Formats: sequence, C-alpha cells, structure tokens
Amino acid sequence: MNRSTIPMLAALGATLLAWGCGTNPPTSPITLLPNADSLAMTPDTATVSIGSAFRFSVTAFDSGGNVISANLHFSSSNAQVFTVDPSGRVVGMAEGSGVVRVTSGAASDSATVIVIAARRGWFTQTSDVATTLSGVFFLANGADGWAVGDGGRILHTTDGGSTWSQETSGSASTLASVWFTGTTEGWVAGGSGTVLHTTDGGASWSRLLNLGTTENLTDVWFATRDTGWVVGGHGVILRTFDRGTSWQQLTPTGFDLNSVSFAGTRDGWAVGDNGVILGTHDRGLTWYTVQPSLTSQPLRGVWRLSAALANAAGAAGVTLRTAAAADSATWQLGNAGSLYDLRAVCFPTAGVGYVVGYNLAGAVLRSDDGGASWQPQVANTGSRLKDVFFVDSARGWAVGENGVIVHTVTGGAP
Repeated sequence: MNRSTIPMLAALGATLLAWGCGTNPPTSPITLLPNADSLAMTPDTATVSIGSAFRFSVTAFDSGGNVISANLHFSSSNAQVFTVDPSGRVVGMAEGSGVVRVTSGAASDSATVIVIAARRGWFTQTSDVATTLSGVFFLANGADGWAVGDGGRILHTTDGGSTWSQETSGSASTLASVWFTGTTEGWVAGGSGTVLHTTDGGASWSRLLNLGTTENLTDVWFATRDTGWVVGGHGVILRTFDRGTSWQQLTPTGFDLNSVSFAGTRDGWAVGDNGVILGTHDRGLTWYTVQPSLTSQPLRGVWRLSAALANAAGAAGVTLRTAAAADSATWQLGNAGSLYDLRAVCFPTAGVGYVVGYNLAGAVLRSDDGGASWQPQVANTGSRLKDVFFVDSARGWAVGENGVIVHTVTGGAP
C-alpha cells in the first residue's frame, strides 16, 4: 500500500460507518408527510365477505380546509374479524363487525366494517350437538351469539357461528330461551323454574334461587340491564327491575305463556296457548287480555318492534300483526298457510320479518310488508326449527331439533 491510498481508504471507512453495517447507501432523501388537521373516510360502512378485500378512501385537510397529502395510520378494532394494511385495505377474516380507524396526529375518523360469509340463502352451521336447540340470541355485532336447548345445553360463538363451543351451564333442565344485555351479561330461562345468569360472557353460569316458581319457563326478554321479564306455564310472568336481585310474580291468565316481547321498558306483549294475548303499558305491573280472541290456536312467538308495531305467530300457520288504533294498537289475524307449525318470529325492521317452524321439513318464511303477507324460503334442513334471531334484515340464525343451526347473510335470498 502506498501513502497516497491511505487518506482515500480512511474516507471510505468513515462513509461506511455513517451508512451503518449491512445497509445500502441512500438513493434519495426520505420525505416525511405532515399530520392532518382533519380527516374524512369514505364510505361510512363497507360489507365484505370472508377472504375478500375492500379499500377505504381517506381525504386529509390542513387547518385551512385544503386537501393535502398526510401521514396516515390505520387500525382494526378486531383483527380476528378483519385486518387492515397501511393503505386502508381491509380483508375479511371471520363473520362479525368492527371499526376501522384512521389517524393522523390528533385527527381521526372511522368507518364500520361488516364481514359476512361468502354464501347465499340459508346454510347449515356445525353445532357438534344432536339435542334440540330452542333458543338463539346474537349481539348487534353479528359475531357473538348463544344457543340453548335440552339437557342444559348452552353453545357460544364469537365468529358468527362459523364455530360453536359448549359452555358449562350447571343445569340438566331443558333450556328454552336466551337473552344478553351486553357482551358479558346474559340470562337463560328453562324448565322447572330455571333462570340462569352470567356476568362473564358465559364462562360461568349461576342459577337464581329467588324466583318463587317451579313452572316451566319458556321465554326471557330484557329491555335494559336492570329490567326484564320471564314467562311460562300456567300464565306465570316474572319481572325484575333490579337486575335479578328480586322478582315479582303475576299470573294474569291460566293458559301457558310461550313468548314475551317489549318495546322499551313499558310496552309489552305476551302470547300463549288458546290464542291468548296479554298487553301491558306499565312495565308489566298490570296486564290486560286482548278481547275478543282472534284464534284458539296456540301462539308460540311474539315480537314487539315499537309501541305500535308487533307480530305474532303460532300453530296452523296463524300470523298476527298490530295496526295503530286511537289509544293503543289493534291486532289483525292472518295466515301463512295452515300446514305451517310456526314457533318463533323476529322483525329486525318495520317491514322485514321472519317466522320459523315446520312444514314436512324445517320452514322459514319472510315478510317484506310488516307481516301482511309471507313468502316461504328454502331452509335447507329437515329438522323442526324452534327459534330465530336477526341482527339486521340480512343476517340471521335459526335453531331447532337435532342440534340444527342454519344461518343466512342474504336475508334468505338464494
């Protein structure tokens, strides 16, 4: 090595140290984008199927309202339901819903992502049980749901029913109905005066011992975390205003009651055998019997969407709906077909509703006019269906005999 090369090598070494070990020399300067003062994400809601993708658009503004290029960061509220990449592209992972959020410094905006199955019509979900399931309930997110049935069976899903797991109920009774007031607190009603309660999302259940009845209980409905009702055999109605700490019992009829539904905390209907319809306007403190009776067929399901709108269904295809009257609501009798044995009804909107039951096979019917008329759908099961629940007009579940669970994300449309 001659003396002239020593300064050159020293300079080269200093440059390599500046770049860092194992890195390439920069080819261009890095441009740092500014944070925005406000953001607008579009659209507000996007629906994607599992495995499909959708990219949200975001417009960034400076303090003067001018559109700028800004530093953006995206996040998913539930990566198990959907993921999102740095460009705002979401990919559906499992059924459910969540929020995609974009931030830029202190500025932020968000949108709702609904992930659905990539199937149409009604299709079967695997319950891994063979016993009858009589009740089903889902949270508004369409991901978290529960189904209950014979032998103290409680099933739980966190992915819209793609998979179901069994929870330990601690009961061997026939469980008929389930209702949750939030992600953690739920109620189950069943045989021999059984009411079960959970405050940890179903990880553990405890039986209430303060009901004062041994009647078979058929339905449970809560309007708020504190206020709920249970109905059952021989006309028993139980109500609580303190989250189950105490219960008051009424028996306004001698007929078995099969279903109860409230719009808010004051206005409710209960229906039962021999076509009995009971109403209340005072939170169930008192009940009146709708007269004259419109049918002698047992009514098995009722759904009250508002103070004025309600629907009921029962044996021999009987369907009923309310119409506004001067000081309340009056019931009108209809029929979906005398061969249908209808067991449950659910109206997610004023116009769109569903009834389920049996007619030589599992039966589902849909109404698009508030229950004035009904159109049969293909249920894709031979088992009797016992209950139905929808979180919106498109996403619903029905359960029944032989552990069957059927599901639709298209409102039953093939």
